[in-house]
Amino acid sequence: MNSLFQVALLAMAPISELRGAIPLGIVIYHLNSALVTITSMIFNFIPAVLVILFFDAIMPWIKRKFPRLGNVVEKFSQTRQKKHRQKVEKYGLLAIMAFVAIPFPLTGAWTGSLLSVLFEMPRLKSIMAVGAGILISGTIVLSITLATL
Repeated sequence: MNSLFQVALLAMAPISELRGAIPLGIVIYHLNSALVTITSMIFNFIPAVLVILFFDAIMPWIKRKFPRLGNVVEKFSQTRQKKHRQKVEKYGLLAIMAFVAIPFPLTGAWTGSLLSVLFEMPRLKSIMAVGAGILISGTIVLSITLATL
């Protein structure tokens, strides 16, 4: 499988996102850092937009067709909502951007997008906040990756 394609797939994955994709592409596959970073950011953004636009529409279908998965997603959603309620209510979309921007476990575009849906934030503004967070996070991960070489 093409190494850049693997980087793109890892950037789309919920846990690793670009935090795993950028180091993989640069450190393991020795690809161009700019190409890896841009690819990772773009492919990390795709599922985030899909979550914001379609989560409410597909969640009932997931619950019907895949009850266990639906329960896991619902429990994760409720946990994230309770944990971050004060920050999101106080800072709004800025909290979503910061949440996505900080490259820690269980933060990132997937969870930030889910939070924006759970708190019923405006979709277009949510997409912009998540996109800005991805740009910041990608820059942080790239800087850390290059600093460790």
